[in-house]
Amino acid sequence: MIKNVIKRLFSIRWNLLSNLSGYQLTYVVEACDWSIKNDGQSITCALNRQTLLRARISYSPIGLRNQIVHFGSVNTFFRHGRWHKAHSSNKPILTWFHVVPNDPRLKLIKQAQQDLHLIHTSCQKTKNDLIAAGVDDKKIVVIPLGVDTTLFTPATDEEKKGVRSRLGINQNRLVIGSFQKDGVGWDEGLKPKLIKGPDVLVETIARLKHLNPFVLLTGPARGYVKRGLEQNGIDYKHVYVKTVEELPKMYNALDLYLITSRIEGGPKSILEAWASGVPVVSTQVGMVPDIAEHNKTALLVEIENLAGISQQANRLLTDDALKKQLANTALVKVKKYDWNQIAFTYNEKIYSVVSPTRISFDRSL
Repeated sequence: MIKNVIKRLFSIRWNLLSNLSGYQLTYVVEACDWSIKNDGQSITCALNRQTLLRARISYSPIGLRNQIVHFGSVNTFFRHGRWHKAHSSNKPILTWFHVVPNDPRLKLIKQAQQDLHLIHTSCQKTKNDLIAAGVDDKKIVVIPLGVDTTLFTPATDEEKKGVRSRLGINQNRLVIGSFQKDGVGWDEGLKPKLIKGPDVLVETIARLKHLNPFVLLTGPARGYVKRGLEQNGIDYKHVYVKTVEELPKMYNALDLYLITSRIEGGPKSILEAWASGVPVVSTQVGMVPDIAEHNKTALLVEIENLAGISQQANRLLTDDALKKQLANTALVKVKKYDWNQIAFTYNEKIYSVVSPTRISFDRSL
């Protein structure tokens, strides 16, 4: 907590300096090293790399002037039953990834939208939820999440063997991956975060026990899942990777990536799996139905359809030709979701719309 407060205080200082340094966009992220921070870094780096905008991230919006201020999550915009009132010289934007029922911020967004130039979300489902909460549909822009296709890449057979050997996984096992946080809080995570579907994940894998699967887990607070796998006699390994740079090797060990969530804004993991050449079985959650095609780029099942999820996972794990077909088709499609492409779309559909006179990159800065 103290560390995060210090980060925000230093950010305010850098915000004041950024006003004098020609920055056109500040993307506000949460102080914790969560996915939101990685998104902001990926977007701003891609914008700078392509000289579309001079952009940076910050842990606080305080002190910013004459910039596009993009709040990367509802947690950076809403605090203590209020929302941040940006300085009149700024162009504020909010990203809202997914809507959880009874979220008190839903009661604020209808009024708060008056202080926002645009609201971005990553999927049509969230757009519909925001419209139902009173947001003007003309104010909402849908752009999916992205992935670094230079970081997440397919493994050769030899590389896959090497990763499994280092992880202590038998080369002949069918390996299922689940890389997320699905427990409440940041401790052991024995209480399930049900919107992420950890109960569905455990039950699905239990129904695949006849295939003798091995489960590879990453992410914090996985206690509920680990206990459930142990109770069902399923072998697993939990590797808590703390940086995104460590994650690609985990995908390289897999035969299947399994998504069982009930509510998502992404999940980003479908793109990471695709870019890694790993076939996916997923519930039709978040942006999945927007970007994936059943039997072409993934095997898709209705949310909470336990029989359907386990049947599709069984189908994929017992059909090598299907695994290869899905992986190869997805590997081609994922190129359009590289962060460079997504950032270009952000600039075209969001930043150049809210501030059309400031989209040129000053190379003299």
